[in-house]
Amino acid sequence: MFLDRAGHRGDSPFLWAKKQGNWQSISWAEAARQVCVLAESLRKLGLNPGDRVALVSENRPEWCIADHAIMAAGLVTVPTYITNTERDHLHILENSGARAVIVSTAKLSQPLLPAALSAPGVEHVIGMEPLRQMQAG
Repeated sequence: MFLDRAGHRGDSPFLWAKKQGNWQSISWAEAARQVCVLAESLRKLGLNPGDRVALVSENRPEWCIADHAIMAAGLVTVPTYITNTERDHLHILENSGARAVIVSTAKLSQPLLPAALSAPGVEHVIGMEPLRQMQAG
């Protein structure tokens, strides 16, 4: 449904985000392109229709794009709160059976990564932004 609508709406604004103090739009066409790229990447990771992907992100355009990509790949979004503790994340990851996690920032990955490493089903952690800071820690 989203991709069909994006085909009709083209370059008209779909999402807005404030960057460096200025509001900038993301067109339907650009969002659809990003959705398709991420959906294909998720499939290339070996995720299969019906698999679950946890989504740990504040409200931002990339959350919406990731959610649409998860669904476009035939996967199931497992939304989480950004205030979750490591224990909360572990509980959700184990009980949902998530095979992958998408996280927005290195800061939000701090309580998530130990849980993802402990959860038996999690095979992939994907950062919307670089997570290098966490790798060094």
